[in-house]
Amino acid sequence: MSRLSVFWPDEIKPSSSTDERMILPFPQRKAVAKSTTASKPMDVITRARVLFENRRCTDCGYPVVEPIELPDSATNRSGLAIPGTATLIGFRCCGCQTEWPV
Repeated sequence: MSRLSVFWPDEIKPSSSTDERMILPFPQRKAVAKSTTASKPMDVITRARVLFENRRCTDCGYPVVEPIELPDSATNRSGLAIPGTATLIGFRCCGCQTEWPV
């Protein structure tokens, strides 16, 4: 098993060529995954309006419609998706299975 030592910059002495030390960068963790589309994310008000306007099927008028979202939602500390943060791309009717874009 190897050993990782952490040194302050003031404590490092000039080393010989056989005892070189490497500085390892720690990766930064991002809370929000990047979207696969180049579009700007929708704000909360616009998203609510789009969901309200598309609450019925445009083809048959069925009242149960589910939103179609990309799997790019933000995750919480438990790794679960945060509702309302995924990119909304369309809707699907639960009656006639018709799909339409936002």
